[in-house]
Amino acid sequence: MKRIKDIWNRNRVLIVLVIIVLTCFCIMGVVMVKYFFGGNTSSYGDRLDDIKDMPFKEEDQQTLINTIKENDIVSDVSINVKGKIIYIRILFNEKASLDTAKAVAVKSVESISADYQSKYDLEYTLVQESNEAVAGFTIMGAKNINRTVLIWNNNTPVKDKE
Repeated sequence: MKRIKDIWNRNRVLIVLVIIVLTCFCIMGVVMVKYFFGGNTSSYGDRLDDIKDMPFKEEDQQTLINTIKENDIVSDVSINVKGKIIYIRILFNEKASLDTAKAVAVKSVESISADYQSKYDLEYTLVQESNEAVAGFTIMGAKNINRTVLIWNNNTPVKDKE
């Protein structure tokens, strides 16, 4: 016991400082583990919290698909919802022109309820396969929650002329 008292008397400042440093390291370790590894398991974090009460329902998706397929120039439609983005891919037959394809997409935006348009971004991909009768096209359009119109981006592949 005398030996421990002697060590304490000679090194009391050092022992107190070591205890304080170890306590700080433990607190920092707990905070870092909670900050970097704890909490939310979703890859989107808390960005999707405002759409939890309004998922894009299967019956609304099917209604949108049926509305688009009413056009005789549409071959196929697929909808994919990822996070806050609704991806709509429309395949057109050879009777469609680029302008009529865009008109079909714009009309389909009008058929989506305003509640969904205020929560989800829309991404359209309009595709017409090229063959000997038509040149074909691939064009993408986007509408975020702050816009009222589709913005188009031409993605038609250009063939090199040799």
